Amino acid sequence: MRSRRTIAAIALTVAAPFALSACGTSFNAQTNQQYQAGVGSNLRTGPIHVYNGLFVANDEGDGKMPSATFSGALLSAEPQKIIQLSVTSGATTASFPPYAPIELEANKLKTLGADGEFFIQMETVEPGAVVTVTFESASGDVASLEVPVVERTKMYADVATKPAKKKESTKTQATEAAPEGE
Repeated sequence: MRSRRTIAAIALTVAAPFALSACGTSFNAQTNQQYQAGVGSNLRTGPIHVYNGLFVANDEGDGKMPSATFSGALLSAEPQKIIQLSVTSGATTASFPPYAPIELEANKLKTLGADGEFFIQMETVEPGAVVTVTFESASGDVASLEVPVVERTKMYADVATKPAKKKESTKTQATEAAPEGE
């Protein structure tokens, strides 16, 4: 009799930690919570990667053409300079140069949106739409993917509502002094 009790006690002692280990995670364990993946689209192949790419619609309200600001992150294995963004929606395609220089450093994530680097105006960029966006670099590399246009909510408060101010060239012109006596 004693040996059955001893075996049962040993089995209970060995099995208890495994059976009770989930109790310590409480009701907030990730397995009990729904997970909402990011709204934006990802492109993880090719020379330019795009992470959580989307357009945030801007509230025009006064009859102006709808506008949106690109929000997302770009990554490249080599230094790149993004020179243009093209947006295709249905049969309409429009190209937009960046409002601020977009220099990608090798293997360094570049976040876009807070400065309004890509601000677009098109009839078809309203919340709920899905558009094809194409990034073009100075070296000829291209990244293209479909991204959603989302409504501006509190979550997108840090995304610019206006385009970034274009950086003006600060060229200095040398003036030639007239020789003395003339």
